[in-house]
Amino acid sequence: MSKKNIYMLMVLGLISAFVLAACGGATVADAPAEEEAADEGPKIFTWVDPIDPFDIDPRTSYDGQGLPVIGQGYETLTHYNPPGSEEEISPELATSWESAEDGTVWTFNLREGVKFHDGEDFNAEAVKALVENVRDSDFATSWIFGAIIEIEVVDDYTIKFTTEYPSKLDLVFSSAFGAWMVSPAALGNDATWFAEGNSAGTGPYKIASREAGARIVLERFEDYWGGWEGDKFDTVVFEYVADATVREQMLRSGDGDITRELDFENLASMQEADGVDVKIEPAYVNQFIMLNNARPPLDNVMVRQALTASFPYQDVLDNLAGGLGTPAGGAIPQSMWGADADAVQSQDLEKAAALLAEAGFADGFEMDYWAYEGNPIDEQLGEVWAPVLRELGIELNITVIDFNAAMEAFWNDPATAHHAVSLNWFPTYVTPFDPLFSPFSTGEYFNIAAYDNPDFTDTLFFGDELTATDQAAAIEQFQMANQMLIDDAAAVFAYDYPQVWYMRNDMGGYYYSPAYSALVKVYNLTR
Repeated sequence: MSKKNIYMLMVLGLISAFVLAACGGATVADAPAEEEAADEGPKIFTWVDPIDPFDIDPRTSYDGQGLPVIGQGYETLTHYNPPGSEEEISPELATSWESAEDGTVWTFNLREGVKFHDGEDFNAEAVKALVENVRDSDFATSWIFGAIIEIEVVDDYTIKFTTEYPSKLDLVFSSAFGAWMVSPAALGNDATWFAEGNSAGTGPYKIASREAGARIVLERFEDYWGGWEGDKFDTVVFEYVADATVREQMLRSGDGDITRELDFENLASMQEADGVDVKIEPAYVNQFIMLNNARPPLDNVMVRQALTASFPYQDVLDNLAGGLGTPAGGAIPQSMWGADADAVQSQDLEKAAALLAEAGFADGFEMDYWAYEGNPIDEQLGEVWAPVLRELGIELNITVIDFNAAMEAFWNDPATAHHAVSLNWFPTYVTPFDPLFSPFSTGEYFNIAAYDNPDFTDTLFFGDELTATDQAAAIEQFQMANQMLIDDAAAVFAYDYPQVWYMRNDMGGYYYSPAYSALVKVYNLTR
């Protein structure tokens, strides 16, 4: 029996089993009727993901592990559409908006008749409370509302924002992190409350149960403003399976409906598999290897520059990521506005050897490389790099580690954590500011390179202030900051790549926007 049928029986409370037992058991002739009864039960969608999310608080969660769950139960004011759409940004919980000519005053008109999962009304006061709660916190996401200096509730369904400098708030409110609307009654709770399985969004699904490390079950929110007409899924089950081979098998067998981050070596096989649909989507995603500035000998910039010069960029493009990768130009994905095609790097082993000799490491050293559990590509990057480094006298020790454990180890003591760790990044919202700021600005949670350059941060913020009024000038600043990262060798920028979804091919209603790289909204899907 598949997992779907098991979950269905669980949801129905196994009532039929007790009835059959009382009647002396089922016969072969009873089987069709039993199957028909099962078919009339809840429609269940099974999402198989690599890692149980560390954080599902929609205000604080800042990685791709929590987004698939949060995006089923929470909504933003605006939505960023896929490339080629008629409009860049469309309404979600806001129905319309307008801004002053100078981009410092924004007014949003809100959707009426919307309820939070806890029964609270969605209105302008709720939006104000959420924005203030995130902006005035020490959350990693707080920067998205940093420009807002005044909030005025005009009436129940109209809210006005004043910003310190011109800002594209319609873009900000489409953010995949930090901009999800949360019930005011829940804002006093910390991440633990959300982790326990409590829901406080306006979205179509709310958490029914959570088994830490194994699964999260969502059930439909009956009062969802979008309604439940059509053949929509009633239940969404997230199964967490670190082993990519097992996830692949579940998808092939029909025990899973969607998964991601499989081994690209099997991409062609999956494309030909019965019942499977592989969707290769444009994305604002890049893969890089953070170089820990705090751990010797990588505290020496020449050593880091040697490492970036040693990396086999072309070999990786040819042999990893299913051949889907494209050259990276630093931290800004080439598919995003503001990218610098001239910033692409290439391998230069002579330069690498000379830099190591000048730095006093001609004989090499041992280097700890961490790869996150659940994503095969992280480990494969290290395996491709290791023989090249060995030619330079550097022995690469590869450790596969839980993501949360790795982050905790780094922040406990950066100087004794990894030398290098693989990380992919996709946007908070679609601006070059984010892939530069969040992984590389001093003190930011994902700055696991311990990179510290005040000039970089100043340049970056100047670019952000210019974004709404002079995009060309903003791009100049962002590219300057990007070049600083390359010159300082804060990371090896390996490649950019698309988002790949592996789905059952009996799904209708599929929709994906690259602004939300780890998210497909199940509410849109039908079987």
